[in-house]
Amino acid sequence: MGPVTLASVPRVHPEAAAQKVGGRWVAATADERLHSFEGEDGAVSAVGERVIELVDGHRTVGQIIDVLLQEFEVTRDVAEREVLDFIALLAGKQVVSL
Repeated sequence: MGPVTLASVPRVHPEAAAQKVGGRWVAATADERLHSFEGEDGAVSAVGERVIELVDGHRTVGQIIDVLLQEFEVTRDVAEREVLDFIALLAGKQVVSL
């Protein structure tokens, strides 16, 4: 896997599943781990859940960021840095593939 770029098109990893359960997004990976989308404080991350919701195998990372900029109060620089890092983290955990 190369680095995540704004042109990368993330999709749910072929050996993973992501869905809403009880109103929250969770992902199950091939290693039988469950992943939830929480911030560092343990609270549900609305942005993290929105990112996984927007990962559809068609949108680029840049397009996902464009949607987030419309929905959340964040600068483009911060959104780009955090979403690129988050997608890379999800790819490392095999929740998404690029």
